[in-house]
Order: sequence, then structure tokens, then C-alpha cells
Amino acid sequence: MAHRTVMTLVAGCVAAWSAAAWAEPLDQRIPNLFGGVLTTSISPRDITDAQKPLVAAQFRDLSAALAAARSQAPIPSASGAFQFTWDPQFDSFVRRDVSLGSTVAERAQTLGRHVGTFSVSYTHIDFTSLEGNQLSHLRATQNALSDAFRSQLPAEDQARTADDVLETRLNLGFTFDLMFFSVAYGLTDSIDVSMALSVNRAHMHASAEAVIDDRLGNGGTYFTVKQKGVVIGGTGECSVDFRCARDGFSTSAFGTGDLFLRSKWHIADTTYADLAAAGVLTFPTGNADDYLGFHDVTFTPWLIASKSFGRVSPHLNLGYAFRSGKDVSQAQWIAGADFLVLDGLTLAADFLGFHDDKRDGINDDVLQSALGFKVNPFGQLVLSGSFQLPLNSDGMRADVIYTGQVEWTF
Repeated sequence: MAHRTVMTLVAGCVAAWSAAAWAEPLDQRIPNLFGGVLTTSISPRDITDAQKPLVAAQFRDLSAALAAARSQAPIPSASGAFQFTWDPQFDSFVRRDVSLGSTVAERAQTLGRHVGTFSVSYTHIDFTSLEGNQLSHLRATQNALSDAFRSQLPAEDQARTADDVLETRLNLGFTFDLMFFSVAYGLTDSIDVSMALSVNRAHMHASAEAVIDDRLGNGGTYFTVKQKGVVIGGTGECSVDFRCARDGFSTSAFGTGDLFLRSKWHIADTTYADLAAAGVLTFPTGNADDYLGFHDVTFTPWLIASKSFGRVSPHLNLGYAFRSGKDVSQAQWIAGADFLVLDGLTLAADFLGFHDDKRDGINDDVLQSALGFKVNPFGQLVLSGSFQLPLNSDGMRADVIYTGQVEWTF
């Protein structure tokens, strides 16, 4: 009996793994709406015309759009909330009374020799628009019959189908939940290293409807019997058989995203700015076809400048992500300041920018603002939260991006 139970469990696990392995990836869900093609003709059972739904074409670069969207949830800062300086009087490092740092940006100071941090962060992104168009009200219009197909029809059929229009409507919902597990450690007083692993969940749901508008009302164009989701016996604008088609889905993907390896070198301190250089190497560990991470290895060098002037600490981060053509290379910058309101409480404000090299009208310039806080309730524990707001409409965007983080210094 025990042997049979074990075999049953193993078989169940194998079946579940096989189903997941063969499941249609998220990046194919929209292109495959309506079976990937809209088949129309002058009669439901006639020789058919076949066209791609134009509404799906808006998502031809969805992977590239999500590259900028994932960057809007940057990995947790490895600078650490606390700064330590050597005090010869005590012959040890002592904590400085400065701000706890930004929630999205790095500062030039490193952790310090043999100082480490561990953090867990969570980010939620609920996408609402793509290039300024609301995801819940996407529309596309095309001729019900292609020009190539109509040219083969008799003159009478060409005349009665000339004004027939095919409108496709898509209501899309798309959310991301990202968790980062990060650890950082100071190798020397001027060099530290960190590692972060993301675990992500992507959820996508859509309902789509394609409707043929016979403007002349003379029985022009119809969907064919083989059209996926064709409506028969409908009501309203779908009351005429073979004039509508409907499709939809709701699906999720869960797994590891990317592994981030980072190193930072505190170069110098000057009167007006402390300077550092950092490099981040990103390894894909998740399924990029399910939007869980990038397709290929990414390298991002950063130039970091910051300075504490009493309670105010301005900062500037400039970086460039070298990515493959699939993921699209991207210039990134963060500028802002954090303010020590009182001991144990810091407020931060930042502006974030992302500029894609691929000049195709997608993600050309994504601009965000970020407001956040850090609080040190006791000991070495720091709690932080932030929210980002869009400053323009480029790219795949959310109305608000929420992030919360717990950090411990050891």
C-alpha cells in the first residue's frame, strides 16, 4: 500500500511538471487569441480570407515593454541604511547620524569592512496602459476582407463588401508581484559586494471580441464556421449569426526571475560629492517567455554620486544596461534626495528615467517619480516603503507601483 501511495505521488508530480512544461507561455497568449487568425468571407461556408487581428499587433514588443517595466522595480539598494566611520578615540567604527538613504537609489558610501545586510522586499505592479492606451479598452479596426482577397471577388461582391469593417476589442489585465532576497557584505572599507534573487509571479487575463460591421446592411461579410469563438444565436450587435467572435483567457506564471550580482567601489570623497562606481551582472534564472525575467545575461555599469549636507543627502545614479536585442539595451538614471526628518525616520524623493535604444515608439522614454520612507524602529532593523507614479505615458505603465522592504544589518 505504501509503495502504491509513493508511486501515485510521483506520478502526480510528473504529470504536474509535464503540464507546466507544455503549457502555452504567456507571451503567446495574446497573439493566439481567436486561434491567431480571423477568417472571414462573403458567406460562412465560402472560400475564406485570413488576417491577423490588429489588436494583437500592439503587443508585438511586449517583452521589450516589460524590460522597462521590470526596471521600474529596481533591486533593493545595497548601500545599507547605516553609515559607519572610523573613530580613533574608540578604536572602532561608529554609526554616523545621517539619513537612512533612498528607497530606490544607491549612495557612494559602501557598507564598511565586515559589515553586512540582509533584506527582503516586495513590489506589486498592476499595469493599466500601453503607450497611453488603457489596457481595459484597447481597440483596433481593419477591413473585414483584405484587399488581396476582395480583388478576386466578382464586381458585385466587391461593391457590397467595400465598406465592411472588422473591429477587435481587447480588455487586458496584467499584474506583477516581485520578491527580492538580497544579501550584501563589505569586503573592505571601500568595496562591497551583493547578491539578489528575484521570485516573481505574473498574472494575465483577457477578454476579446471581434465584430464585423456591415455598414450597408446588405449581408456583406461574415466569419466562417471554422473561426475560433464564432458566435451563433447571440444578441445585440451579435444577433446576426457569424458576425461576432469571442475569446479570452486567465493564466499565471510563477518562478525565479533573475539573479543579480553586484560590486561597488567607493572611489573618492570631495567637497561637493562622494563618488563610486558599481557594476551589476544579471543572470536569467526564470522563464523569459512567461515574463518572469530577461532572456539573456545583462551587464549594467553605474556611476554614483552622493553627499550628506547635514540632514539632507542628494544623490545621482547614472547607468546603462547592456542587453540582447530581445531584451533591448537601456539607459537608466535616478536623481533625488533623502532627508533625515528625525532620528530613525528618513523621507526620500526621486525621479527615475529609462531610455530605450530601440527606436520603435515603445518605451522610448519612461519617466517616473518615487516617494518613500525608511524607519529604524530599533537596533539594526530598518523598514521601508515607497510608491512610484508615472510622469509620462510611454511604455507599459502602472498608475502606482508599491514596494515594501525589511532590512537587517549585521
